[in-house]
Amino acid sequence: MTKHDTWVKLKPGNPYEPILDLFPDGMIPMRDPFPMELSADRKASLWIIDLERLKSSQATAISQLIARNCGADPIEVATEAMNKGGFAMSHEWIDSMECGDEGIQRQKELAIFFEAAPQPPSRLAWAQFITGQVERWIEGNETPPPINSIEDVYPSLRTPELERALKMRKIESVIGNGNYSVLDVLTGRAFTDALNIIDPENSYSLVGYDDEFEDDEVYDE
Repeated sequence: MTKHDTWVKLKPGNPYEPILDLFPDGMIPMRDPFPMELSADRKASLWIIDLERLKSSQATAISQLIARNCGADPIEVATEAMNKGGFAMSHEWIDSMECGDEGIQRQKELAIFFEAAPQPPSRLAWAQFITGQVERWIEGNETPPPINSIEDVYPSLRTPELERALKMRKIESVIGNGNYSVLDVLTGRAFTDALNIIDPENSYSLVGYDDEFEDDEVYDE
């Protein structure tokens, strides 16, 4: 199975706040390649928390939290999640979604599908597309092409926010592989080095306090 990479952050006031400290940076893994589905009555949009990417402590905490809020048994909640492949979460609590190379590749494939398929897509076209996604991304081990810059993203999916995120990811990668000290990070040296690597057309350097002023400037007390 491909290593999936869809994560979400939740809005303030969400019912999961008591257990968010169990999730690094408050990021919760969502089921791939289709993180959303309609409720049984088709009246609500639900996100599915990916059970396979949860630690046992996280899965237990979610089961207990849902059980308390719904007046159910935690074991029943966990069993239902196992049958569905994850825990259902209301769309209203989702604040933002992040994904990596696989998520961006799957978005590209969905965009191409919509551009090529007759509109609206027929049930047969949808079924064939979804079957292909499941076979390649869930049952298979397909590896997505690396996304290093905005130029690697399908044109219709490019946004300024995504471009900034990709640049920050590259900066973090350079800093993480640079064996920098805490002082290097705090003083900005690591960040400056990273900028020079990812943006070679410009030159970045640290400016000291004394460098900001001319030698002949005089200040009155």
